[in-house]
Amino acid sequence: MAEANQKGIATWAWVMLGGFALWILLFTAHLLHLIPEELALGPLIFISALQLLAGLTLIQGACEALILGVERLGARYRWDSFIAGTIGEIVSTLPEFVVIIFIVQVDALAAFLVAVVTIYNNALVFSVYSFFLPKDVKGKFLMPEPITRAGTEVLIAGSGIALVLGLVFLTLRTETHKNELVGIDLMLVALILFVVFGYYLHSLMHYYAKTDQEKKATLDPASRRTGWIAIGAMFVLGILGAFLGGESVSAFADSALHRMNLPQVPTALILAFFAGVSEYVIVYKAHKRRLMGIALSNVFGGITQVMFLVFPFTLAVIALSGDIIPINFATTIVLLLLFPVFFVLFEYLEEDHTLNNLDAAGMVGIFVLILYVLLFMSGA
Repeated sequence: MAEANQKGIATWAWVMLGGFALWILLFTAHLLHLIPEELALGPLIFISALQLLAGLTLIQGACEALILGVERLGARYRWDSFIAGTIGEIVSTLPEFVVIIFIVQVDALAAFLVAVVTIYNNALVFSVYSFFLPKDVKGKFLMPEPITRAGTEVLIAGSGIALVLGLVFLTLRTETHKNELVGIDLMLVALILFVVFGYYLHSLMHYYAKTDQEKKATLDPASRRTGWIAIGAMFVLGILGAFLGGESVSAFADSALHRMNLPQVPTALILAFFAGVSEYVIVYKAHKRRLMGIALSNVFGGITQVMFLVFPFTLAVIALSGDIIPINFATTIVLLLLFPVFFVLFEYLEEDHTLNNLDAAGMVGIFVLILYVLLFMSGA
């Protein structure tokens, strides 16, 4: 629904307001020492759940605000929905960056695992969403050219890098001379991924510029507030929500890992899933409004941009913090299983640049199996 037709405060704003109120309540309780340092398991779970709820509602609101800010900016300059969606997807990773920075201070390995398993979660979401793409009479959906061209190229790069890293970890596990990645190793991998992402964005816009004008859906400035104050307010709100939400989520991660002693991979999967809820809501809303450019750029970008933007950012933060990544079974398996994720996506998109329900079912089955292995067989 267009902004011009909305009355009162939007639902996401109420949710964010509730999260802010809960954050103030928890912050005040800690400030006044109303919550003891040592808690029994029951109260600890309750407080941790409140911290997670506060963080996720704030992050949800931050993502919505940032996306809305980009939409208003796009409407002001008459961007089309695909470009606005792509830029919005990049900007909406800000809360993820903040969460990663906070979690690195708690546990660097947990931050590493959260970044990687987010790719698996988003791949599963993409495969499920493929069932709902509008199909033609043959039951197929023709993917946009930017995704079938630039997207498949970056999937090849992703599968290759994942395979190299996974095999390196697997090989080093059999040797004893190196059992961890230190700062220079992490920075080198991060730099390579950042460079690939930069070229990916360039190719994405290059291929999109060549698509037919009639296929481009321009954002209507009449349906959105396009003043600089309205745009700036959304970005400020998004940054504030990202900071407060990231602090709350990291507090939950600290309690889960160090006080409740939960396994790292399942905890990372939980954090990655709930942190991605805001993006899934954005995809749902865009699909409902028939803004397929925004929906696809978000759901596909949730895979590529996490791999080539959020993951290298995580590696860089870990390196700058002076931490290391151990080479163990958990880190090896999460990297090695990235290869089939990117390879399967590439094969399905490359075949005839279309997706049908059989493709979607195949992807769902493969990604569910991978998540099952990570959840119950990773041993961490």
